[in-house]
Amino acid sequence: MKQVIIIGVDGATSNLMDPWMESGKLPTFARMNKNGAYGTLKSTIPPFSAPAWTTIITGCNPGKHGIYDFFRTDSFSKKLINSRERKTPALWNILTEMRKNCIIVNVPGTYPPESINGIMITGLLTPSSKSDFTYPKSLKKDLVEGKIGNFELESFTQDGIPLQLTAKHAPEKLVHQLNNTMRSQGKVTINLMKKNKWNLSMVVFRGIDEVQHYLWNRRDLLLSCYQTVDTIVDEMINIFPNATIIIVSDHGFDGVNKYLFINNVLYNAGYLKTKSDLNYSYDSFFLKFYQIFNRFLFYTLPFRKIIPKSLIWKLLLLSDTTSNIDFSQTQAFLHSISSRGIRINLKKKYSQGMVDSNDYEKLLNDLIRLFKEIIDPETNQPIIKDVYRSEDIYGPNAVNDPLDLILDLEKGYGIQDLLKISEKTNPVDKTLKNQLPFLSNPGFYDWSGDHFSDGVVFLYGNEFKHNFFINASAEDIVPTILADLDLPIPNHIDGKVIKDAFVKGLNIKKINLNSNFLKKKELTLSEKKKIESLKKYG
Repeated sequence: MKQVIIIGVDGATSNLMDPWMESGKLPTFARMNKNGAYGTLKSTIPPFSAPAWTTIITGCNPGKHGIYDFFRTDSFSKKLINSRERKTPALWNILTEMRKNCIIVNVPGTYPPESINGIMITGLLTPSSKSDFTYPKSLKKDLVEGKIGNFELESFTQDGIPLQLTAKHAPEKLVHQLNNTMRSQGKVTINLMKKNKWNLSMVVFRGIDEVQHYLWNRRDLLLSCYQTVDTIVDEMINIFPNATIIIVSDHGFDGVNKYLFINNVLYNAGYLKTKSDLNYSYDSFFLKFYQIFNRFLFYTLPFRKIIPKSLIWKLLLLSDTTSNIDFSQTQAFLHSISSRGIRINLKKKYSQGMVDSNDYEKLLNDLIRLFKEIIDPETNQPIIKDVYRSEDIYGPNAVNDPLDLILDLEKGYGIQDLLKISEKTNPVDKTLKNQLPFLSNPGFYDWSGDHFSDGVVFLYGNEFKHNFFINASAEDIVPTILADLDLPIPNHIDGKVIKDAFVKGLNIKKINLNSNFLKKKELTLSEKKKIESLKKYG
């Protein structure tokens, strides 16, 4: 029986992996590179996990599957996405239709779990270990030592403390947690594969993404996480020597030198208005308090016992960044840092809309020009590589209300959605009086590393050429797996088979998928409450 193992390594990037493979620090990845096909996997626009992983598992452009961000784009408030909002079938839905068996573990955005021909443990955005995060539901009770193994859900805290604080004050402790979490997920996946029948098994490890965000400049700690995954992959290859191994990352990574405050740009240009003076707003007070007392909070207080979980989550989200925006007077605003998208506040479309539809095109053009003309005053170079209209990258019939404009930044720059007030923390731009600083060196709340487009892909097995370079896209993974399993490829899929990587020619077949996927039920009230609890309680 033909078997394929997909190993997702969130954020894995060639600018780190290539030298480490060459120097022998990642022996398993180096062996796969030499004895298989390896190369670049182009991410989505923007290159963030929610749209990118959904494209990897569906073979479709975000305009077709409808996931553009971790937060829904049809709402001004931060409403988290869920698996029911995906509008195209995932690979496991397709294989279920074809009566093949799947084991799916820790894929982002899969909560609540779907009924499939096989097993599912949901990943990032699963509310908590108290939720029903497995299919079948009965599997959950076996996720303990002595049975399948203890499964550690991804957490935004470490011992009740936000990861941001742990990374800042105890980075080795953070990496220890991330490595233990990945090992537990690997162990559970391998045990499930040993105990069950499967044609496809997939697991995603997210520790590398987390550590690169917080600790990009600590290469020793980054390497530790890569080596943990390298060891898990080696174990899978040894236990399942006849399986095809496909490794993918949803995007690449690089360091961030400066942050662009998008909502500040819009505020300065008059497109965004606030309800109150930013210097005296609750959000500004809260952020200042957290920044000043973070060391005291980390080292002095027994965080888990004294600080309620609702406040911890408040610290994580740094408050709802739209809470002080006066939408009745705002024409445009940044939806979130993980969307890199601008929402136009249209009348008739939104309850507080104030932009007339007749002014829409002019406003879009004005905003495109505004962002393209932003220059870094220290380098005199552009910060924004390009500004895309939604239809340019998602098509004219995109589902789930995509954002109006998407920003693509030059390397070395990140985005913030906070409304940043002037302060003495060395803002880069010191030329504008009575305006908000729009560009700043990385501060307390900023990541040291951020996403860029090029992820990695490995194809390893007898059917693939050795030492062969690949240049593929996220959409290409699903059709390539289906072709490798000698199964027909549904016509709705956008990606193409990576044919050049195969030793022999392929007999690629197409099919119209007779699926009831789009007719699946909506979230139950209980499921909605559980998802909302992730934002409220962490």
